[in-house]
Amino acid sequence: MRRTLLSGVAALLMVAVTATTALADSCANVSRAAPAGWTPATTYNAPLVQGGWVWLPSLTAIFGPNAQFPPFWGKITPGTPDSILLGAPDSNGNYTNGKTVSLLGVSAICTQSSQAYVVRQTDHGIQSGCE
Repeated sequence: MRRTLLSGVAALLMVAVTATTALADSCANVSRAAPAGWTPATTYNAPLVQGGWVWLPSLTAIFGPNAQFPPFWGKITPGTPDSILLGAPDSNGNYTNGKTVSLLGVSAICTQSSQAYVVRQTDHGIQSGCE
């Protein structure tokens, strides 16, 4: 129950955070472990990017030490301004042909074209908005 509540709060935070241009992506991996040694007091000189994912708290290096980010890995969608700014792999591509910046934006979950939308899990793994 607590994990579900925290996931819900985190999802709301993600929606609030993703409203800005610099964080237009809406996908978080809530099951992936935090970087080794991370604490809420950890400071960053640059965003921590691993593959196509950015550790959201490390974005304080761009937005300042008072910026608040949930302790999740955020997807850096290829072909978006975020991916180019952060120098992510495949920063000039886009696997949705420009239709969305969401990882699952053209999936049955976001198009609500099947039961996948109704029965999906929301308390672990990859969570995506549908922009």
